[in-house]
Amino acid sequence: MKEDFSVTFWGVRGSHPVPGKNTLHYGGSTTCVDITIGKLTIIIDAGTGIINLGNTLAANYFKQGGKGDLSLTIFFTHLHHDHTQGLPFFTPLYLGQSKLYFFGPLDFAKELGTVLEQSMTPPNFPVDLRSASSIKHYETLNENHLILYQLPDPEPKLINRSHNTFKITDSTVVVKIMKDFSHPANGVFVYRIEYGGKAVVFATDVEGYLFGNSKLINFAEKAELLIHDAQYTEDQYSALPTPRQGFGHSIPDMAIEVAKKAGVKTLVLTHHDPTATDTQLNRNQTKYKRRFSNLFCAREGLSFHIS
Repeated sequence: MKEDFSVTFWGVRGSHPVPGKNTLHYGGSTTCVDITIGKLTIIIDAGTGIINLGNTLAANYFKQGGKGDLSLTIFFTHLHHDHTQGLPFFTPLYLGQSKLYFFGPLDFAKELGTVLEQSMTPPNFPVDLRSASSIKHYETLNENHLILYQLPDPEPKLINRSHNTFKITDSTVVVKIMKDFSHPANGVFVYRIEYGGKAVVFATDVEGYLFGNSKLINFAEKAELLIHDAQYTEDQYSALPTPRQGFGHSIPDMAIEVAKKAGVKTLVLTHHDPTATDTQLNRNQTKYKRRFSNLFCAREGLSFHIS
């Protein structure tokens, strides 16, 4: 039986959190997305949005009796602060029943686990990551890796895509990786999650190229849902004396170009600038729907069922 495949946004901001009356509708937490396929939970990035997600996951686990492992996978696009700053406050990190799988990039020759541990080393945080009660597995990825799940088993299997010994069935979830070099100073990972012939692509902290990002267009081809960075307005991107060109973020036109050329079904703009108010984002959504009708600005709590 085919499992339900859904995507929920828990944090949609870039750079830093922005609580306040002007961000109530879209939310002020930094990047975090939850992808659920049956009982499998895949999380992308650990911005401050992961705090509410963690509280919800822990509450649901104990509400259902607290039996067995609470198995979760967290993928990191990159390790800038706004994509990791919620991890120290992620409730499942401190539960002995949790089994957490962390996947992410090499960061200036440092392995993923080392970078995450350093982010919580005192005086950065009073509890070091190793002391947290959960069981933790760390894997530093490269573009040639695939991560496979055979449902209902939530344990990921890391393989090299050049191997031909793995078998894809109706119950297989595949996570593919693309390295994008447009974000300073070490690039980012873009992830493609495939299940049941459908795909979701998560492409934050990417910047457009002349004639479109050909590599990303190919990677996102025919996806049901493309989640794409669109932090800046056209004015912010080019305005003097401090243009944002080269900062590693896109404007909506860049995301739309990728979506159109890739033939995706739905486009969600995310990683909103901290200065963008609810009113401005409403205006953007209305404006850019004229260019791509099935377009949304990401907001906390927004969910999509992939079918």
